[in-house]
Amino acid sequence: MDAERSSPEHPDPWATGRRRPGRPDRRTRTPEAPGRELQRRPPPRDEAPHTVEGSVAEPAAPPPGRAPGSGDPWRYWRSLRPRSVRGASALGLVGAAVFLFPFLDEPGRWWVPAGLGFGTLLLLTLFRLDRLLKGWTPHVAGVVLVAALVHGTRQNPWVWGLALAAGVVVAGLLLLPRWKVLAVGMVLVVLAGTGYAFRSAEIRDDRAAADAQQTAQFRTEYGVPRPQLALLGLDSAVVENNPARACWFARPPAVDQLKAATGAPGCDEAIAILHARVPAGADVTAPDRKPDPDVEPGASVTVDGCATTWAQAAGPDLGRVVLTRTPAATPAFQISGFGPC
Repeated sequence: MDAERSSPEHPDPWATGRRRPGRPDRRTRTPEAPGRELQRRPPPRDEAPHTVEGSVAEPAAPPPGRAPGSGDPWRYWRSLRPRSVRGASALGLVGAAVFLFPFLDEPGRWWVPAGLGFGTLLLLTLFRLDRLLKGWTPHVAGVVLVAALVHGTRQNPWVWGLALAAGVVVAGLLLLPRWKVLAVGMVLVVLAGTGYAFRSAEIRDDRAAADAQQTAQFRTEYGVPRPQLALLGLDSAVVENNPARACWFARPPAVDQLKAATGAPGCDEAIAILHARVPAGADVTAPDRKPDPDVEPGASVTVDGCATTWAQAAGPDLGRVVLTRTPAATPAFQISGFGPC
């Protein structure tokens, strides 16, 4: 058929088996020059994938107020949250113990709750009970420690509420940016702190009243065992400038006389003024060896001290010392007043 289509005017080169000059065979491929082969290259990394605006593959726009690519600002804060019940309970026990230690009623006995907690942990470990507790051994020891601290702060129970409020505040901080728990904790802190302040004031007043009562009882019963020792105490007070040697067993009427004679506002200041009046080289008067008079409780006896260093400093108006026996079982005398020489 190829031969029939060819003619002398238009010969068909394919029909005759000849090739047209300048036209290569279609079935053969000319080899490319080295290095010019087609290669599949990956797209550049810095080029973002092309997406149609509004399509599903389009990246979401950042929320208002946050710069693009800034990430979650609370990511690190969330990493501080405990991941299990065991971790949360351990954090609560440690926080309660640390908070309650400074509020002990007797701070010097801090070793009692600490010893109970450590002893519980040691016993559970020695008796192999930690295997039964399956990792909860420190928590049991922590419960014992916190219970001992609660008992040690029983005088002011508002401390317990303050510790609970502090725990709620810590939980609220860990739950940020959700702020409702933190707000509740702050309200509890204010309420518990107010109650703690009022209760602390009541405790201070009660202690002051008890101390005053004990001091008054001490002053009414305590004194020198012999009347002559009162002169020794007065001389030592003015020579050594030691107000405690005279003021501790002087009753208010005697102190009033002493303040009026020296113009001092108190007994200690009066002794300091008399110390400045003591002559140089003055000695403390030695008590005599005379037998003590028989004085009934509540009765008084007068001792002559006009020749003592006390009288030289205080003056002749305070030379004679009036002593009254206290109602104590053993003889004890207190200075109830002074008389002139």
